[in-house]
Amino acid sequence: MAGFLDRFREQIVNSIRREAPVSPAARIDDKIALGVLLRMVAKADTKFLPAEKEQIRQVLQEYAGLEAEDLAVVLEAVRQAEHESIDLFAFTHEISQGLPYQRKREIIEILFRLACVDRDLAHEEYEIIRKISGLFGLDHRDFIDAKIKVKKEFGLDTSGL
Repeated sequence: MAGFLDRFREQIVNSIRREAPVSPAARIDDKIALGVLLRMVAKADTKFLPAEKEQIRQVLQEYAGLEAEDLAVVLEAVRQAEHESIDLFAFTHEISQGLPYQRKREIIEILFRLACVDRDLAHEEYEIIRKISGLFGLDHRDFIDAKIKVKKEFGLDTSGL
């Protein structure tokens, strides 16, 4: 049974290839997965702000190293993923296979940065990041450390954490 990323890669890359050539060697699965997680967090509080949209673009370009032409493919796949019924457990399991522990910690920090870009870590955003962290198999201490680190970066209150 093909996984979510396999289906999406085939559907999106093939549709984009009709419009413009895309390097067949381009591996965008992990970037789509990261984009989907980012969008899940950004939309968790039912507010999808322009600052969050821009943060997603920046993360995919800088952290994931996407070129402009691949960024368009990934952003379209992420946008279309909204219409899929994504099982967070199965999706997270699929993308975390073979992902080093440190990389998972980095992703949790990235998700917290996105959630804090509006200077407010909404409860819904926090909860989805907590679920993703748990499904990644991260130690709770690493989850809390990531939250504190990012909240300090944004000058947000960390008392009581």
